[in-house]
Amino acid sequence: LLELMLAITLLAIVTTVTYLTVSTILTAWKKGIRMSDELNHGDFVMEQLVMALRSAYYPEARGSAGTYGFWHTDGGSDAYSSDKISWVKLGSALVGKKCPFSGSPHRVEFSITEDDKGENVASIKAWQITGQKEDFNPDDVPLKSISRQVVGFNCRAASKRLEDGSDIDWKDEWTETNRLPTVVELTLYMEPLEEGEDPVEVKRVLGIPLGPLSWKR
Repeated sequence: LLELMLAITLLAIVTTVTYLTVSTILTAWKKGIRMSDELNHGDFVMEQLVMALRSAYYPEARGSAGTYGFWHTDGGSDAYSSDKISWVKLGSALVGKKCPFSGSPHRVEFSITEDDKGENVASIKAWQITGQKEDFNPDDVPLKSISRQVVGFNCRAASKRLEDGSDIDWKDEWTETNRLPTVVELTLYMEPLEEGEDPVEVKRVLGIPLGPLSWKR
């Protein structure tokens, strides 16, 4: 009887350890899949942002700088920051190929807004630069949600390096609204994998090809 009880106890211990091991592996595997999905989604949104910024439009004609400058509102620097950026661009990035004005200069605005449930979502709005009515107000342009997985956005911009040339002179809020930055740092924060964890961070630094042109005035 004692030998039987000992065998049952050992079997229970082995079964428990096996269950816990398999459960841990499955949990890690599911979390890895979620992490992969979030990173892929974040990379997609980031790539759209990158393409849209690299296609920034800035005409050589004088007297229109304010219309084509880079606008930036600082919304904090933590994982749930809600920066807002706006610039004039060409092409279908962010607005889609079916957009009727994708082939002409249009201003696009990327920001983090709250949905009906009070949750952060990545949103855009876009409008044509020319051909608008006199009473046109950009605030009346409806927002379009492009990602519910992006819960925070932070942007830093710069036009030059520090005097000693050691680093880029980053600005948390771009005030040269008549010009374009030459380089920007974009950080997207994806929703946490688990409750209580930090959001997943996707970061990219890129140059804006027409940025130097805007500083020749």
